[in-house]
Amino acid sequence: MDKQKRLDLATQIFAEHGSAIRTMIHQHVTCQEEEDEVYQNLYLSLVCRPPLEPPVNMPAYLSTVIRNDVIDAVRQRKSHQQMVSKYAMGQTRDEVEDAPDDRVAQAEEVQRITSLVGELLPAREALAVIQRYLYGHSTTDIAQHMRVKERTVSRYACVGIRRIRDAVSEGHM
Repeated sequence: MDKQKRLDLATQIFAEHGSAIRTMIHQHVTCQEEEDEVYQNLYLSLVCRPPLEPPVNMPAYLSTVIRNDVIDAVRQRKSHQQMVSKYAMGQTRDEVEDAPDDRVAQAEEVQRITSLVGELLPAREALAVIQRYLYGHSTTDIAQHMRVKERTVSRYACVGIRRIRDAVSEGHM
């Protein structure tokens, strides 16, 4: 199918089903900006990958395409956030490596915090909190190291942080 036919087909679909498309998109997203982005991406999706044959049930076809576009957008956003996070962790480590005196002081501070956390929390919670927040390891890496599910690591870290907050507010630290 040539480019002009694909454009015409996408324009026709949007003209005929525009309000239904907006309604379907609204069900899958949480804010207006996302809704507009998915709406525009849907048009591009239909231009780039038009249906080979006219679908028997156009609303069902559009719903599937919208759902897939939303899933792709969430994956892209998550991947971008992970890249930015890894970059930020690398930048922080580089800054620390430039100052030898600061490295020694930081190592002593990490040791002190590790000891305090180890005294306040059960072993599994302490390990999860230390690995996640002191060393910046991902939940996936910690779960593999501890041989538990990621959700379990998240629970350990959440409960551990709550216990630390309680100890700080009670003046135990």
